[in-house]
Amino acid sequence: MRELRILVVEDKWLVAKALKVQLEGLGHRVVGVARDTRDAVRSALRLEPELVITDVQLPIIDGIETARTVLAYRPVPIIVLAAYEAADLVRRAREAGAMACLVTPVDRLQLSRVIDEALTRFRELEVIRREATDMKEALETRALVERAKRVLMRRLTLSESEAFRRLQQQSQRAGTTLGKSASTVVRAEELLFQQSNVARNLPSMLAAIHRGLRCPPENAGHPVQRLSSLAPSPFPSR
Repeated sequence: MRELRILVVEDKWLVAKALKVQLEGLGHRVVGVARDTRDAVRSALRLEPELVITDVQLPIIDGIETARTVLAYRPVPIIVLAAYEAADLVRRAREAGAMACLVTPVDRLQLSRVIDEALTRFRELEVIRREATDMKEALETRALVERAKRVLMRRLTLSESEAFRRLQQQSQRAGTTLGKSASTVVRAEELLFQQSNVARNLPSMLAAIHRGLRCPPENAGHPVQRLSSLAPSPFPSR
Protein backbone atom coordinates (compact mmCIF):
# COMPACT_ATOMS: atom_id res chain seq x y z
CA MET A 1 0.00 0.00 0.00
CA ARG A 2 1.34 3.43 -0.91
CA GLU A 3 1.93 6.08 1.72
CA LEU A 4 -1.18 8.10 2.53
CA ARG A 5 -1.49 11.57 4.03
CA ILE A 6 -3.94 11.05 6.90
CA LEU A 7 -5.85 13.46 9.11
CA VAL A 8 -6.92 12.07 12.50
CA VAL A 9 -9.94 13.64 14.23
CA GLU A 10 -9.75 12.71 17.91
CA ASP A 11 -10.12 14.83 21.05
CA LYS A 12 -8.40 12.33 23.36
CA TRP A 13 -4.65 12.84 23.10
CA LEU A 14 -3.59 9.32 24.15
CA VAL A 15 -5.97 7.69 21.66
CA ALA A 16 -4.78 9.99 18.87
CA LYS A 17 -1.15 9.22 19.72
CA ALA A 18 -1.74 5.43 19.68
CA LEU A 19 -3.54 5.67 16.33
CA LYS A 20 -0.72 7.78 14.92
CA VAL A 21 1.82 5.14 15.91
CA GLN A 22 -0.24 2.40 14.23
CA LEU A 23 -0.68 4.40 11.03
CA GLU A 24 2.99 5.27 10.81
CA GLY A 25 3.79 1.61 11.42
CA LEU A 26 1.79 0.85 8.26
CA GLY A 27 3.90 3.35 6.32
CA HIS A 28 1.46 6.28 6.32
CA ARG A 29 1.98 9.89 7.41
CA VAL A 30 -0.31 11.61 9.90
CA VAL A 31 -0.36 15.20 8.66
CA GLY A 32 -2.53 16.54 11.47
CA VAL A 33 -4.73 15.83 14.48
CA ALA A 34 -8.01 17.76 14.81
CA ARG A 35 -10.02 17.89 18.02
CA ASP A 36 -13.50 18.83 16.77
CA THR A 37 -15.60 19.42 13.63
CA ARG A 38 -14.46 22.99 12.98
CA ASP A 39 -10.82 22.03 13.39
CA ALA A 40 -11.40 19.00 11.12
CA VAL A 41 -12.83 21.11 8.29
CA ARG A 42 -10.04 23.68 8.55
CA SER A 43 -7.39 20.95 8.60
CA ALA A 44 -8.96 19.08 5.68
CA LEU A 45 -8.91 22.22 3.53
CA ARG A 46 -5.42 23.33 4.59
CA LEU A 47 -3.60 19.97 4.70
CA GLU A 48 -5.48 18.21 1.85
CA PRO A 49 -5.32 14.71 3.39
CA GLU A 50 -5.96 11.60 1.30
CA LEU A 51 -7.83 9.94 4.17
CA VAL A 52 -9.63 11.12 7.30
CA ILE A 53 -10.10 8.91 10.37
CA THR A 54 -12.52 10.28 12.95
CA ASP A 55 -13.70 9.02 16.32
CA VAL A 56 -17.49 8.89 16.59
CA GLN A 57 -17.39 10.53 20.04
CA LEU A 58 -16.34 14.15 19.64
CA PRO A 59 -17.30 17.24 21.65
CA ILE A 60 -20.45 19.11 20.53
CA ILE A 61 -20.81 17.41 17.10
CA ASP A 62 -20.22 13.68 16.77
CA GLY A 63 -17.89 12.02 14.28
CA ILE A 64 -20.67 11.01 11.89
CA GLU A 65 -21.87 14.59 11.45
CA THR A 66 -18.22 15.64 11.27
CA ALA A 67 -17.78 13.25 8.33
CA ARG A 68 -20.82 14.78 6.61
CA THR A 69 -19.48 18.31 7.16
CA VAL A 70 -15.96 17.54 5.94
CA LEU A 71 -17.34 15.90 2.80
CA ALA A 72 -19.40 18.99 2.04
CA TYR A 73 -16.15 20.98 1.80
CA ARG A 74 -13.71 18.37 0.50
CA PRO A 75 -14.49 14.92 -0.98
CA VAL A 76 -12.15 12.51 0.82
CA PRO A 77 -12.47 8.91 2.09
CA ILE A 78 -13.48 8.86 5.75
CA ILE A 79 -13.34 6.07 8.32
CA VAL A 80 -15.40 6.34 11.52
CA LEU A 81 -14.04 4.75 14.72
CA ALA A 82 -16.49 3.56 17.37
CA ALA A 83 -16.29 1.70 20.67
CA TYR A 84 -19.02 -0.71 19.54
CA GLU A 85 -20.69 -1.83 16.33
CA ALA A 86 -24.40 -1.23 15.92
CA ALA A 87 -26.58 -1.41 12.82
CA ASP A 88 -27.98 2.08 13.39
CA LEU A 89 -24.50 3.59 13.80
CA VAL A 90 -23.23 1.91 10.62
CA ARG A 91 -26.31 3.06 8.70
CA ARG A 92 -25.91 6.67 9.87
CA ALA A 93 -22.22 6.65 9.00
CA ARG A 94 -22.93 5.37 5.48
CA GLU A 95 -25.68 7.92 4.96
CA ALA A 96 -23.28 10.67 6.06
CA GLY A 97 -20.75 9.50 3.46
CA ALA A 98 -18.25 7.56 5.57
CA MET A 99 -16.60 4.76 3.61
CA ALA A 100 -16.15 2.38 6.54
CA CYS A 101 -16.63 1.89 10.29
CA LEU A 102 -14.07 0.32 12.58
CA VAL A 103 -14.58 -0.87 16.17
CA THR A 104 -11.85 0.11 18.63
CA PRO A 105 -9.45 -1.03 19.89
CA VAL A 106 -8.00 -2.05 16.52
CA ASP A 107 -4.92 -3.99 15.56
CA ARG A 108 -2.65 -3.09 12.68
CA LEU A 109 -4.00 -5.82 10.39
CA GLN A 110 -7.62 -4.67 10.84
CA LEU A 111 -6.62 -1.07 10.28
CA SER A 112 -4.79 -1.91 7.05
CA ARG A 113 -7.75 -3.93 5.74
CA VAL A 114 -10.32 -1.23 6.51
CA ILE A 115 -8.15 1.47 4.92
CA ASP A 116 -8.06 -0.62 1.74
CA GLU A 117 -11.84 -1.01 1.84
CA ALA A 118 -12.37 2.71 2.39
CA LEU A 119 -10.15 3.65 -0.55
CA THR A 120 -11.88 1.14 -2.84
CA ARG A 121 -15.35 2.41 -1.88
CA PHE A 122 -14.26 6.00 -2.32
CA ARG A 123 -13.09 5.22 -5.87
CA GLU A 124 -16.54 3.77 -6.49
CA LEU A 125 -18.13 6.93 -5.08
CA GLU A 126 -16.03 9.01 -7.49
CA VAL A 127 -17.50 7.01 -10.39
CA ILE A 128 -21.02 7.60 -9.03
CA ARG A 129 -20.33 11.32 -8.55
CA ARG A 130 -19.67 11.71 -12.26
CA GLU A 131 -23.26 10.67 -12.90
CA ALA A 132 -24.80 12.74 -10.08
CA THR A 133 -25.64 16.41 -9.91
CA ASP A 134 -24.31 16.90 -6.36
CA MET A 135 -22.88 15.05 -3.38
CA LYS A 136 -26.33 14.49 -1.82
CA GLU A 137 -27.55 12.66 -4.92
CA ALA A 138 -24.26 10.75 -5.14
CA LEU A 139 -24.63 9.49 -1.56
CA GLU A 140 -28.23 8.43 -2.18
CA THR A 141 -27.16 6.52 -5.30
CA ARG A 142 -24.25 5.03 -3.39
CA ALA A 143 -26.65 3.60 -0.79
CA LEU A 144 -28.60 1.91 -3.59
CA VAL A 145 -25.40 0.63 -5.20
CA GLU A 146 -24.28 -0.82 -1.84
CA ARG A 147 -27.56 -2.74 -1.56
CA ALA A 148 -27.20 -4.06 -5.12
CA LYS A 149 -23.59 -5.09 -4.45
CA ARG A 150 -24.66 -7.11 -1.41
CA VAL A 151 -27.28 -8.89 -3.54
CA LEU A 152 -24.72 -9.79 -6.22
CA MET A 153 -22.14 -10.85 -3.63
CA ARG A 154 -24.64 -13.21 -2.03
CA ARG A 155 -26.29 -14.56 -5.19
CA LEU A 156 -23.19 -14.88 -7.40
CA THR A 157 -20.49 -15.38 -4.74
CA LEU A 158 -18.59 -12.27 -5.84
CA SER A 159 -16.19 -10.03 -3.98
CA GLU A 160 -17.24 -6.45 -3.30
CA SER A 161 -15.09 -5.04 -6.11
CA GLU A 162 -16.30 -7.74 -8.52
CA ALA A 163 -19.92 -6.89 -7.69
CA PHE A 164 -19.28 -3.23 -8.46
CA ARG A 165 -17.63 -4.12 -11.78
CA ARG A 166 -20.65 -6.28 -12.64
CA LEU A 167 -22.94 -3.29 -12.04
CA GLN A 168 -20.71 -1.09 -14.20
CA GLN A 169 -20.76 -3.63 -17.03
CA GLN A 170 -24.54 -3.92 -16.80
CA SER A 171 -25.02 -0.14 -16.91
CA GLN A 172 -22.68 0.15 -19.92
CA ARG A 173 -24.49 -2.61 -21.81
CA ALA A 174 -27.87 -1.09 -21.07
CA GLY A 175 -26.66 2.45 -21.73
CA THR A 176 -27.95 3.62 -18.36
CA THR A 177 -26.59 4.92 -15.06
CA LEU A 178 -25.16 2.90 -12.19
CA GLY A 179 -28.07 4.00 -10.06
CA LYS A 180 -30.63 2.56 -12.48
CA SER A 181 -28.69 -0.69 -12.83
CA ALA A 182 -28.51 -0.99 -9.04
CA SER A 183 -32.24 -0.28 -8.77
CA THR A 184 -32.95 -3.09 -11.27
CA VAL A 185 -30.90 -5.57 -9.22
CA VAL A 186 -32.55 -4.55 -5.93
CA ARG A 187 -36.04 -4.75 -7.43
CA ALA A 188 -35.33 -8.18 -8.93
CA GLU A 189 -34.16 -9.40 -5.52
CA GLU A 190 -37.34 -8.10 -3.88
CA LEU A 191 -39.49 -9.94 -6.44
CA LEU A 192 -37.51 -13.16 -5.95
CA PHE A 193 -37.95 -12.83 -2.20
CA GLN A 194 -41.71 -12.39 -2.57
CA GLN A 195 -41.97 -15.39 -4.92
CA SER A 196 -39.85 -17.59 -2.63
CA ASN A 197 -42.09 -16.67 0.30
CA VAL A 198 -45.17 -17.67 -1.72
CA ALA A 199 -43.51 -20.95 -2.77
CA ARG A 200 -42.44 -21.67 0.81
CA ASN A 201 -45.92 -21.03 2.20
CA LEU A 202 -47.84 -22.71 -0.64
CA PRO A 203 -48.17 -26.19 1.00
CA SER A 204 -49.63 -24.74 4.21
CA MET A 205 -51.92 -22.44 2.19
CA LEU A 206 -53.24 -25.38 0.15
CA ALA A 207 -53.73 -27.45 3.30
CA ALA A 208 -55.71 -24.64 4.88
CA ILE A 209 -57.89 -24.30 1.77
CA HIS A 210 -58.45 -28.08 1.73
CA ARG A 211 -59.48 -28.04 5.37
CA GLY A 212 -61.83 -25.18 4.67
CA LEU A 213 -63.52 -27.10 1.84
CA ARG A 214 -63.94 -30.22 3.97
CA CYS A 215 -65.23 -28.48 7.09
CA PRO A 216 -68.54 -26.54 6.91
CA PRO A 217 -68.89 -23.24 8.73
CA GLU A 218 -69.00 -23.60 12.47
CA ASN A 219 -72.58 -22.35 12.81
CA ALA A 220 -73.91 -24.31 9.85
CA GLY A 221 -73.78 -27.82 11.33
CA HIS A 222 -73.87 -31.12 9.42
CA PRO A 223 -76.34 -31.33 6.44
CA VAL A 224 -78.25 -34.19 8.12
CA GLN A 225 -78.52 -32.19 11.31
CA ARG A 226 -79.83 -29.19 9.37
CA LEU A 227 -82.54 -31.34 7.70
CA SER A 228 -83.59 -33.02 10.94
CA SER A 229 -83.98 -29.67 12.60
CA LEU A 230 -86.45 -28.65 9.90
CA ALA A 231 -88.58 -31.89 10.10
CA PRO A 232 -91.64 -31.95 12.41
CA SER A 233 -91.31 -33.93 15.61
CA PRO A 234 -93.09 -37.39 15.49
CA PHE A 235 -94.35 -36.85 19.02
CA PRO A 236 -96.77 -33.95 19.32
CA SER A 237 -96.20 -31.82 22.32
CA ARG A 238 -98.82 -31.73 25.03
